Amino acid sequence: MRKIRILGITKTYLYRYSDYTLGVMKKSIVDVPLKDVIIELLGKEGMSINGLSKVLEGKGIKVHRLFLTGYLVAMKDFGILKEREIKPAKVFSVQPVTKKDIYQIIGEKSRRIDEDEASDICLYSLYRMFNRPIFLRELNRAGVGSPRYGKKIVGEERKKALELLANAGITVPRNNSAYIPSKDYEEAFNQIIIELLIEDYSIKNLVSKSVQQKRIDEE
Repeated sequence: MRKIRILGITKTYLYRYSDYTLGVMKKSIVDVPLKDVIIELLGKEGMSINGLSKVLEGKGIKVHRLFLTGYLVAMKDFGILKEREIKPAKVFSVQPVTKKDIYQIIGEKSRRIDEDEASDICLYSLYRMFNRPIFLRELNRAGVGSPRYGKKIVGEERKKALELLANAGITVPRNNSAYIPSKDYEEAFNQIIIELLIEDYSIKNLVSKSVQQKRIDEE
């Protein structure tokens, strides 16, 4: 029995990598995220859940239909796939690449700094940027899970943050947890802000490569 690395899911959201045993599979796809396998197989044309399940099984990847259905829905909710109905089935295909939003960017940079504490780095960074509690829905949108050191916020402060997001067009379930950071990630936050400025103003050619390399070595 071998393992293939996949993105963990909740009911409707993708978040962190975890190990999931899928049964016997070909060596060529061992240690490849299931997400990447699905994207490659679906392509622009797409296929139904039954069709994808059969193709995966043909490649030695056995996934329970209910799990696969939830996984595809999660990928759709996260903007990776799109869904269309071709009766009697629903067909999933790869969503055209779109510009990443601030949540995805901060999530990626947080994981690059420290995969194990990415959720808390992301929480700290978003909290510093938005100056309000951050909801689990936002962290999931960033591609990270629940923070390890986050402090749950309730009451008026949470209510105001919820209203702000609603006015911005972001739907958050009423029972979605809201957090503020309880651990300091000032250095990681500063690094993320500097990288955003460098990328936004296209000034990489002005930044000393020796300094960049020193940061990489220190990490």
